[in-house]
Amino acid sequence: MDIHTIHVEHALLLGLYTFLTLINSRLHLTSKGVHWFPIYNLCAFMGAVLIALRGHIPDPISIVAGTVFFPIGYVFLHRSLTEFFDRGAYQSRIQIGLVLIALASAIQYGVLQPNTQIRLIVYSLVLATQVALSARFVFREATGYLRVAGSLMGVVLSMLVANNIIRALGTTVYGAPANYLRSGSLLAWSILEVSVLQGAVTVAFVWMTAATLREDLRQQASTDPLTGVLNRRAVELVAERAIAFSQSNRYPFSVILIDLDRFKQINDSLGHQFGDATLVAVVRCLQRELRKEDILARIGGDEFVVLLSNTNRTAALETAERLRNALEQLTIVHGQTSATISASFGLAQLEHSTRDWDHLISNCDKALYSVKAGGGNLVATT
Repeated sequence: MDIHTIHVEHALLLGLYTFLTLINSRLHLTSKGVHWFPIYNLCAFMGAVLIALRGHIPDPISIVAGTVFFPIGYVFLHRSLTEFFDRGAYQSRIQIGLVLIALASAIQYGVLQPNTQIRLIVYSLVLATQVALSARFVFREATGYLRVAGSLMGVVLSMLVANNIIRALGTTVYGAPANYLRSGSLLAWSILEVSVLQGAVTVAFVWMTAATLREDLRQQASTDPLTGVLNRRAVELVAERAIAFSQSNRYPFSVILIDLDRFKQINDSLGHQFGDATLVAVVRCLQRELRKEDILARIGGDEFVVLLSNTNRTAALETAERLRNALEQLTIVHGQTSATISASFGLAQLEHSTRDWDHLISNCDKALYSVKAGGGNLVATT
């Protein structure tokens, strides 16, 4: 296999990668940065095609355009990654500056004063710097559910950096080879690895978008779409784990059940949009008064529950009273309409006799019923 065949194969593979990433972008239209990624592949594909056509088209076009398309592609790759992690056009000026260096080098040492060795060294170092910036960014930003997929992207980009540095060092030591495949294993592997690594970049990005989709689905399944807090099913799972942990470690654990007073009247008299605004305002008010480790969930139309880890009944009563006062002072404003709200609170502490979550929330419900029967806007405990 000669070098021309390698270039043609590289171009065909990049064409396939471009097609695949276009499909991926259509499947993940809501994912940030996904629309930039096919442009990266397209630029790499165009550069590979021009290099493969060397000898069949004028050298200035093949050398200058073929050389510059790759660093332009890496600008779009970097933009895709920075937008994906919600950092916008981070480091774009640096990336564009590196493209200008590659362009100036291609014109100077590819057309005006041909010197393949200097051109390849500058070109390789520019690409290495571009990709290193992207790799560093991904390693720093890939956390949480994106840690695995992002780390894969960072590793692949790091290997591309190493590939370009090897090519720059090999060209410095051995000169510009007429045929990489006959210039020793170091340079031969550098050209062969490029196709594999660029394919791996595509795989890593698709994995990242898939991880984001899975997280979105998980969030939708576990959170209330209106208020953004946990829903009934999710809080039941969290509560069961918290109960098991508290029982095994003998930590106190308390639960507060909250029911808004006369919420149906708000919906009937002011409309469901105002009712929705009320629920959102109530959640924000409660969140401001709770600790970071406390868990708030919406378990019904106007019913909420708060899980208080490492909290006994006395402390839970203080928390509930603080929440009641905060809601009593809350004014909900939606459009030109405003209203106030109050809530009833029933709480219970995990006891030795408590069997499970259903038993514990039932105790809260009993306390809440006594408050509702008395007119509401009070706190009661079992």
